[in-house]
Amino acid sequence: MNVLKQKAAVPPRLLLIAAVAVGWAFVGNNYWIFTVTAGLMLGIAGLGLMTVVGWGREISLVQAGLTGTAAYITGYASRSAEGGWGLPYLLAVAVAVAAVVGLSLLVALATSKLSGIYIMVLTLGLQFLIERTVFTSRRLTGGITAIQAPRPSLFGVELNSDRAYYLFTLAIVSLLVLLLMRFRRSRYGRALMLVGVDRKAAAAAGISPRRYKILAFALAGLFAGLAGALTAPLFRSPPLPLTFSAFYSLQYLAVPVVAGFESLVAVIGIAVTFTVVPQVFESAHISPFMLGGAGLLAGTLVGPLGVSGAVSDLWAQIKSRAGRGTNEVVLDDEQRLDPDRRREALAVLEDYMPRREESGDALVARNISLAFGGVKALQNVDLTVPTHQFVGLLGPNGAGKSTLFDVVNGLRKPDSGEITMYGEDVSHAEAWDRAERGMSRTFQANRINPDLAVGENLLIGATKMIRASLVGSILGLRKARAEEARAYRAAWAVAVLLDIDQVWSERAGELDFGSQRRVEIGRALLGGPRLLMLDEPAAGLDAHESEALFELVGTLKDDLGLTVLLVEHYVKAVLENADLVYVLNQGKVMASGTPAEIAANAEVRAEYLGSASYLPSPTEERVDA
Repeated sequence: MNVLKQKAAVPPRLLLIAAVAVGWAFVGNNYWIFTVTAGLMLGIAGLGLMTVVGWGREISLVQAGLTGTAAYITGYASRSAEGGWGLPYLLAVAVAVAAVVGLSLLVALATSKLSGIYIMVLTLGLQFLIERTVFTSRRLTGGITAIQAPRPSLFGVELNSDRAYYLFTLAIVSLLVLLLMRFRRSRYGRALMLVGVDRKAAAAAGISPRRYKILAFALAGLFAGLAGALTAPLFRSPPLPLTFSAFYSLQYLAVPVVAGFESLVAVIGIAVTFTVVPQVFESAHISPFMLGGAGLLAGTLVGPLGVSGAVSDLWAQIKSRAGRGTNEVVLDDEQRLDPDRRREALAVLEDYMPRREESGDALVARNISLAFGGVKALQNVDLTVPTHQFVGLLGPNGAGKSTLFDVVNGLRKPDSGEITMYGEDVSHAEAWDRAERGMSRTFQANRINPDLAVGENLLIGATKMIRASLVGSILGLRKARAEEARAYRAAWAVAVLLDIDQVWSERAGELDFGSQRRVEIGRALLGGPRLLMLDEPAAGLDAHESEALFELVGTLKDDLGLTVLLVEHYVKAVLENADLVYVLNQGKVMASGTPAEIAANAEVRAEYLGSASYLPSPTEERVDA
């Protein structure tokens, strides 16, 4: 199977589920049709929460309040009685959705630099505020005797019956699922999922965590607004505010938690189940609160993959036992090392890469100083990385090497000093802006998304290289599809060069440590680096793997014209492969020069390299320094 083949715009299983749902409308009784329709409303709100909870890994407890607010605004704006505005239904929906999205954006802006419990507390506070303001306004809610929003018409057909309104809602849900699937498969969805797992890795890949958090909350507000707008005409009178209280927010939260981030259809299924079960087992007094609590407990135990992930893993095991395997591409060693395949992959990657400078200095850092309290991590450090050079950074543990990497990358702000890339001052640029200028890096510890497939992890690195708008990606416009296809080809080429093409479809978290290392390097390469920064890439690898990795990096540097800055403890490999070496000790540059000059430096040998037996030679076996 060709792993680069794009998935179908509408998955066959989704068509089958939709067909069954439509067919049921003609055999189900009105009571259950009405109940399932209410479950679909919960599902729409759950889809919005998926962007925040499942993909952004934040907790929002205001979704029920936002949904209720949209329902009441829609009803008030569309009715002429009880002092309403008498607006057409679609205009009333637009007003309600805009109001709710605005509230969501306020939450995102207020918590742009916060995460975890702070967002949870703030959203819970907003939920209570809505309950004490919006839900207590008789003018807005209209009371239980008020006339609710009129049911809309579709192409001149009035949706007055519960059956017709169910089919209308089902069509809306199917469209929303399809659009959100496209979002999930786009650069925006992949980027959001890395933001949720590791913000530093996202920033280094050219992804602004703040912007994507705002995007996630905006989408959550949009879906809550649509859910509320569709709820408004469902009832003969406005629903009671109790059904949108903080306790119900737990049920809303439980829907994506139980479903897991892998399947949007599972979100709808869990939402309908949560709505139907209390009615089926009414005599057992199963409340939505009980389901919400049980769902949160079960979802927490299962993990972020949820029910959908468990089913997916089970299906993968069944296929594996049936002899079909879980990989879409399985190649033997001779195929993987075929020179023709390698040349073909290099040609694809060369065409993908942006223009690289032929001369000058890729990076110049001057007088970099940084202190943590009384500890001086960096003291007036100067560092120059010439274009097309392989520059190694050596030093003992605690010398400040990774800290210097963070400063150069923009993840830490130095107390003093300046940094330029190809003559452009980037001292005050954010990490994602430096990545936009061509700075890509890996980290000392693997910072991949373990729950995503290898291919998706690689494609995250191409986020800033894919020039497609959000609207174009969601609508599947030609330019967006072409950009995604180009990135897919480059990602596959990188996978071939790094020998991870055979595990393209496997979850990255299930790979061995060395393969995960290569996935992270591949992600950095997909950023189209003018400067590639590798922080201890051989850490955790055995001698054979380390030597193979350094050989590979050196080959890629020559073949693609890369400039490489590398931190590494494997002294022999650095001295054998680097063009220029810096030695850092106690936050200061102890020495700099060619590998031969560093190996001969008496101070370096005394403070770091030790006796001559630790120095590399062409015929010497590896000895760790």
